[in-house]
Amino acid sequence: MVAERFIAAFSEADFETMRELLAPDLIAWITDSTGQMDRVEGRDGYLARIEQMDLPGAEFRVELTQPPVEIESDKVLLMVEVHAERGGRSLHNFAGHLLRLDGEQIAEWWMVDAKPAESDQFWSE
Repeated sequence: MVAERFIAAFSEADFETMRELLAPDLIAWITDSTGQMDRVEGRDGYLARIEQMDLPGAEFRVELTQPPVEIESDKVLLMVEVHAERGGRSLHNFAGHLLRLDGEQIAEWWMVDAKPAESDQFWSE
């Protein structure tokens, strides 16, 4: 399944696989530090946001908390748990992701972060 492959690639900081699984014209709605939504356009724009997190510089894992739930034939809901450590700091968080798939790629993405301010602080330092 595309969604599970993407979560695995993200957890391994495998940008090549993430790129393959994202549609070039991806539209993503990502929770910002205040809990509002940022619109990110394009696969490259989304991956640039991920690269800013410096995933290789952290010890982290992203795991599904339950099997993906098919909402419609082209939409799947994922619930994940995040554990990360870097520079003596740690993060434990949860997020929900609703993905619209187009074939074997993610075309739209809605992400809701359980602790947006804490997450933003961890990944931006």
